[in-house]
Amino acid sequence: MAPPAPGVLVIGGGLAGGLLALALREQGVAVTVVEAPPAISGSAGVQSATAISYGALPGWPLAPTSLARLAAGASRRWRRLQRHHGALGWRPRRLRLHGGLAGLGAASAWWPLPFAQVDSSVLAARLPQVLAAAGVACQPAWVERLESQPAAGWELWLSNGTSLQAAQVVLAAGAYCRQLWPALPQGLRSSWAAVLELEAYPALLAGPAAWLPAAFDRVALERRAAGLQRPEWLVDAGLVPWGKGALLGQHTLVRPGLELGTPPPPGEVEEQLRQGLAAQPWGVPLAPLPGPLRQAAVAFCSTGVPLVGPVPGSPGLWVFTGFSAGFSQVPVLAPLLAQSLVSGSHLAALATRRLRQLGVWLPDQAGADRFS
Repeated sequence: MAPPAPGVLVIGGGLAGGLLALALREQGVAVTVVEAPPAISGSAGVQSATAISYGALPGWPLAPTSLARLAAGASRRWRRLQRHHGALGWRPRRLRLHGGLAGLGAASAWWPLPFAQVDSSVLAARLPQVLAAAGVACQPAWVERLESQPAAGWELWLSNGTSLQAAQVVLAAGAYCRQLWPALPQGLRSSWAAVLELEAYPALLAGPAAWLPAAFDRVALERRAAGLQRPEWLVDAGLVPWGKGALLGQHTLVRPGLELGTPPPPGEVEEQLRQGLAAQPWGVPLAPLPGPLRQAAVAFCSTGVPLVGPVPGSPGLWVFTGFSAGFSQVPVLAPLLAQSLVSGSHLAALATRRLRQLGVWLPDQAGADRFS
C-alpha cells in the first residue's frame, strides 16, 4: 500500500486543478496533481475543456454579484502569475461584439471596456512545465476509484496500477468529478462542448481580436438543464485567436440527467456547428472555413454558481468545479480555497468567510437544497 502523500492531492491538472496547485505552493503546501492523459482513449478530437476554451476575461462585472465583481479583476491575477511563472497566454485583446444585423461590419461594434484573453493553446502547453518548476508532483494517470480510509484519509486507485493516499483531496476534474464521487450536489451537471480549430486567423477579419456574441445562449440552456426531457444543442457564434490560428463557434450539447455519457458523433456535431454558424448573419462567411472539430466534456452548475469547498459528510474531500466563466473565476477563487485548505491558520478562517460571502462555499446539510 502506498504511503500517504504529503500536503494536498489534487485530481485534475487543467485550469482549476493547475491554478489551485500553484496557489497551494504559494502557501508552502506540498501538492500532488493527478492528471488524466490528454485525450479520452478511442475518441478522436476529444480534448480537455481548458485546451479549447475561449479564455475570455471581461474587465467588468457580468452580473450584479460579489463574485462577478471579483472575477472582473481576474486579469490582475493572471499578470501576477505570469510575472512569477513566465508566459501563460494572457494578453490584452480587442473585443468586438456582434448582433443580429446583416454583414460583418454592420452587425458589430468595438467594445471600449477593458478586455483580455488567455490563449488556451499556450496555457495548455505551458501549465505542466510551470507546475513542475513550482515543485508540484504530477502523476499522469486516470483515477479509477476514490475511497475513504478511516485511518489515512483518502486512497486513489490509478490506471497505472498504483495508488496514492492523502488526508486532503480536491476534486478539480471538471465533468469527471461526479464519476469519482456521485454524491456531489445535483446542481453540478455536465455538457459536451465543441469548436472548430482554424489553422490561420481569418483574413476577412480586421486583425486579431475576440469576436463574441452580445450574449451566449449556452448560459440560458445550462440554467434550465434540470428540467430537460431530451437532449438539446445550440450554437453560439464567436471567434478568438488561438495559437497561430483561431477557435470558431461554440456547440453545446446538454443531456437530461446527471450522467456525462459518451461523446456525441463528431460528424453530426460538426454539421450542426457549421449550420448554426451559417444561420447567424455574422457567421455566414466563416461557416465554410476548413478546420477540424475539437470536443470536450464541460462541468457547469445549473445555479450559475460554482462549487468550492469541503464536500458535506466527507471529511478531507474538497471540490473545485462547475465554473460558468472559468478563466475569470478560477484565478481569483483558487488563492482563497488554497488558504482555506491550510487548516488552523487565521488566514484560513478569513478565506473561508470570504468564500461564504461570495456564495460559492458548499452548503452544509441544512443548506443542501440550494443545489438540488
